[in-house]
Order: sequence, then structure tokens, then C-alpha cells
Amino acid sequence: MQLKDFLTGAAALAGLAIVAATPAAAQDDYPSQPLQIIVPFGQGGATDQLSRMFAPALEDRLGTPIVIINQPGAGGAVGLANLALLEPDGYTIGVGSDSTLAARPLMDSSGYTPESFDTVVRLVDIPSGIAVRADSPYETLDDLVTALQSGERLNWSGSGIGSGPHLAMAVFLAQNDLTATYVNSNSGQEAMVKLLSGEVDFFSGGGSNYPPMIDDDGSSDIRVLALAAEERWQYLPDVPTFTEAGYPYLRSQWFGFVGPAGMPQEAIDAITEAVRETLEAPEFQDRLDQFYFNPAFQTSEEMRAQIAEEQESFLPILQEAGLAE
Repeated sequence: MQLKDFLTGAAALAGLAIVAATPAAAQDDYPSQPLQIIVPFGQGGATDQLSRMFAPALEDRLGTPIVIINQPGAGGAVGLANLALLEPDGYTIGVGSDSTLAARPLMDSSGYTPESFDTVVRLVDIPSGIAVRADSPYETLDDLVTALQSGERLNWSGSGIGSGPHLAMAVFLAQNDLTATYVNSNSGQEAMVKLLSGEVDFFSGGGSNYPPMIDDDGSSDIRVLALAAEERWQYLPDVPTFTEAGYPYLRSQWFGFVGPAGMPQEAIDAITEAVRETLEAPEFQDRLDQFYFNPAFQTSEEMRAQIAEEQESFLPILQEAGLAE
């Protein structure tokens, strides 16, 4: 079965289920009924954690219950394809990211384009990073790059083809004319297990993967070689940036809310203001610190421009890496 056919069928079935549970409502005094958030990945990952972190805070500010619906598949494409087919009444939104909104539509028949959605608001970002086992012979990013340049056959993994970590490393390798074999994983956790077991030589993941694996005394089973940030990251201040390591490379992974194209403006405005207030609350910053997310608020218009900018920069690199036509 072709991916496009699979997505269309899955979207139709899931879309009918959600629409049946959530009839269109008048937009007076929005919101007047519960909201649903489609998370296009499984439970326990960064996207799911982020959604469940925001939901209680948004419930308080919007004054309505919020239900999380996990719809994983095809690197986030299934859940977002489902979302694009729903009634744009402002009561079902989804979590998109740099990979699912900017890169995924360039790579294959995802079942949607950026124009399938109304951008609502960007939430947070995290820097991409690369890690090896603590006993790896590669002690620095330059060690790893030198090994690849010399022809060593190395394997790596991330959280699935088309995910942010996969794209981040594919872009870095292409930019530096490096070749390594990708071993697919269904999640960041699965990819980390492959690293620790020795199945792969290095791991690509968002920065939030790493601090939980480092003890208070600095001991760990992994060594983080570099993070793709402009400055050293507050949660891992001892880890150099890619630029410090000699490779001017920036690639953050960000997350934001989108809805089916045609959402009422008052819904976009209400959710945006609730997110703004949430991110500005000191107690919520403490929650972000617990999960190692950076606040990265953008309005609907700013988020739309961000997607367009990233698509423009992604396309030639994805083409060079053989990931887009």
C-alpha cells in the first residue's frame, strides 16, 4: 500500500470518529466546549510530554477541558493528515513541528501541505544534539567527523525517518559531505537503546534527551559531543556548540499548535493569548525546566513565516541527501 493511500484511509476513519465526537459549535463566547489536541506521536515522547504539560495550564486559562488524542504513524504524518480533514471549528488542534510542518511535505506524499493548516502559535524549541557512548573512541565532534571522512563505516539512529532528529543529522551529514548508515527506530528511546547496546555508533536527538541521562556528579553512559545552538545551552553548559567545535551548524527542533485551515480567528486569538500567558508564568517556566524545553513563542503569522523559511532552506539539502525530489 502506498503511504498516500494509507494516510488517506487512516485520516478518513479517524476524522469521522473525531468529528462525530466533536460536532461543530457556534463561535460565540469561545470556547464553549472541550478542546482536543491531536498528538501525532505515541505516548511518552517529547511531543506527548509537551502536550500534557500545556494542557492543564491551558484548561485553566481557557476555562474548558482539554483532551489529548495520540495518533502516531509515518513520522507524525498520520496524525496531521487526520487533523487537516477535520471541521475547522477551533475545537480540535494538533501539535506540529519543524519536521512535520516544514520538511515532511517536501519528502513524500504526506497527505497535507503547510497550507492545509492554520498556524496558531509556536510553543517551545530545543537544540539538536549528537551523542556517543561514554566508552566511544570519539571524544569530540571533530573525532567523529574525521572518522567518517577517513572512510570508517559507522551507523547512527534517531527517532524515525522524517523526524526532527533524523532530519537534523541528515542535513549535517549532507552539508559536510559525510556518509553514515541510518538504522531506523520508532522513537528516541528505542534509538538510545540501540546506542547503548552498541548497535549504532552515534545518536541524533533533541537536547532534552540528554540531561536525564547525566548524574549530578556528571557521570553518564553517554557523551554528548555537541549541540546545534547559538550559545551553550543552559541545561548542558559543558557541552560545546557545533560552531565551537568548528562546524557552523544551527538546527533547533520546535513545536507549535496548528488547526485545520479555516479556523475562526477568535479561536486562534484565544489559544495564542492562553499560550502567551502560560509561557510568561514563572511557575510554568519551572515546568519547562523539568523537561528541558526553551520557551519559543511565535504568533500565527510569525510561525507561518518560520515554516516558509525552513522549507526554503530544507529543500536543497534534502534533495542533496536524497530525501526529496
